[in-house]
Amino acid sequence: MTVIAYFFSTFPALSTTFLQREVRTLQDMGVKPLLAANRSPETGAFHPEDKDLKDQTFYLNPVSPVKYLKSNLRLFIKYPKNYIKGIKLALALKDNYPRQRLRNLARLAGAAFLAEHLMKNKVTHVHVHFAFGAAGVAILLEALTNIPYSLSIHGSDVLLPQPLIKEKLKRARFIISNCNFHINNLKAKYSFLYNKPFYLVPLGINTKTGLWSKAGENISAPELRILNVARLDPVKAHDILINACELLEKKGIAFNCRIVGHGPLMNKLNKMIIEKKLEKKIELMGPKYEAEVVSLFQWSDVMVLSSLSEGTPMTVIEAMTMGRAVIAPDMTGLPEMVKNLETGYLFNRGSASDLADKLAVLAENPEIRAEFGKAGRKRAEKLFNHQVNVKKLKDAFTKEIPGFAQQPEDFLF
Repeated sequence: MTVIAYFFSTFPALSTTFLQREVRTLQDMGVKPLLAANRSPETGAFHPEDKDLKDQTFYLNPVSPVKYLKSNLRLFIKYPKNYIKGIKLALALKDNYPRQRLRNLARLAGAAFLAEHLMKNKVTHVHVHFAFGAAGVAILLEALTNIPYSLSIHGSDVLLPQPLIKEKLKRARFIISNCNFHINNLKAKYSFLYNKPFYLVPLGINTKTGLWSKAGENISAPELRILNVARLDPVKAHDILINACELLEKKGIAFNCRIVGHGPLMNKLNKMIIEKKLEKKIELMGPKYEAEVVSLFQWSDVMVLSSLSEGTPMTVIEAMTMGRAVIAPDMTGLPEMVKNLETGYLFNRGSASDLADKLAVLAENPEIRAEFGKAGRKRAEKLFNHQVNVKKLKDAFTKEIPGFAQQPEDFLF
């Protein structure tokens, strides 16, 4: 029997409801992956209903240094050749990032701690979500245990510079991508990926039952209600959205904008809003639980993304599922999601003026918003059916992982 582990950088998290959804659906299908993550989320940084998943997850941090030391010593004594192989690999892997070898050695220590847990539970394959730190640990984990890994890529993890990205992709047995753009872009960029098995598995949402089962009613309001749901990071380019709102204000177009999310730019963006005297027009809402996000979609007329880099963001699927028009930058995998002039608008990336022009059209034409929303709901039901897409993922596992089968009922901690 093949036992698979799911390995994350942080799990569960407010911003990755799609991962929690994927794990639960696999469990419903009889596949019970062992769950592990580099870091445990802080209280309030995950949905309360996901506490059971948190309780099922094995964490590399926070853990006492003594536990790390004991695990590494035991592994060195039991498998000295593999441990030395891991050290050599940690010292050999290097790119243009500073102190890369030191980071590798730290990840080797974490990999050894994780290795004991995986071997105790007879795990024979690891699947990693995102080509971030967890993928770096997986490289060294394979050196220590000979347990191979596969990789799900999502967006900024392969669009923005990442340490050891070539090694993370090259060493993965197969790769799951949420859009065709990533597959084509990576194969064009890295010749060594030409024969790598890639599988297209879009993200999905349950449109039949639960919070997202019904599209919200289009309630007319005197102002255009704009919603943005994205982490407050530079790559999300909230400044472009704020500048677009300033242009709407100058044109005399009534609007109300709510920005949902948390991140390092909270204070900077708040200052920008105050400087532009838009405090009564734009509100930074902070992080919200899923049910609260659903209510905000119901409040909205249009969902806007102003990002400089995206893969296939879940918030676009959520907006279409709720029957809301979408405005997003014309880049990467977004044209695979948003049908321009049918479910919303694609604007020129980085252009606040183009974004403002698109918003102005929707402000002045509520019937266009309604048509976009209806078409978006149909598109979400057709392309982003969660059950169908998780079945595609399971089929990929069955094809690529030798002896893939149902998972055991319980794991040892």
